[in-house]
This record gives sequence, C-alpha cells and structure tokens, in this order.
Amino acid sequence: MNKQEIINKVKTLNLPKNSYIVFGSCPLAILGLREANDIDLLVSSKIHKSLEQNGWKKINKGPKDTPLTYDVFEAHNNWNFSSYNPTLEDLLTRAIKVDDIPFASVEDVRKWKQGYGRPRDIADIKLIDDYFKRKSVSS
Repeated sequence: MNKQEIINKVKTLNLPKNSYIVFGSCPLAILGLREANDIDLLVSSKIHKSLEQNGWKKINKGPKDTPLTYDVFEAHNNWNFSSYNPTLEDLLTRAIKVDDIPFASVEDVRKWKQGYGRPRDIADIKLIDDYFKRKSVSS
C-alpha cells in the first residue's frame, strides 16, 4: 500500500483522536521509502476492547505479539514485543500527522526495528539511514 491507500484505509476506522498511532512499515510508506503490506496500529486499551467486541480476531504471531486483525489491519494494545517498547502516549508526543492521522516518527520506527532485528527490519533500517543521509545532505 502506498501513502494515499494507507490514509484512506485508516480513515475508514473513524478512531478517536489520541487513541491510536500508525506504526510498523506505514511511516516508511508515508515518506515514500517503500510500500506497506499491512497497517499496524498501537491503540488504547479502550479501543482494543472495542475492536475485539466488534469481531476483530486475535492472532498469535509470537511471544507477546498477539494483535487483533481485520482486513489489512493489525491492532496492538502494547508494543512490547521487541527491546524497544514505547507507550502510545509517548509515541503520540513525537507523531507525524498526515491528514490528521498520527504516524510514529521514523526515529521511533528505527529504534523498534533495531530492537526486533528480523531480516526485513535490518533492510528497513538501511532505508531509514539512507533517508537520514539524504535529508542531512539537502539541509
């Protein structure tokens, strides 16, 4: 999914302000670094409970990683399945807003991917580092 597809999909959820942030690979797609396969959300406990009551299905992706899923969405009520486990409130203080949708900062995404360390995370870290290099050259 590209930037506009992600924005359009997230808007269909009509989630309350300050109750969620878009994380995972979507902030990379917003910057045009690569497309995203799904939309990872960190949501408040209240929203998580509501989504579960509305039929979102829990899946087990690994230790401490049991998101609720629906369509292209994965909703987490915590982000503590890597060594970097920020809270929703903390992430929102550094969020990048695009069309009034909060996306995790690329710095937070990098820290999380560094802590998780899967092969795809290492590839994303390289994309992020290259982005920072290009950004510093143009400044």
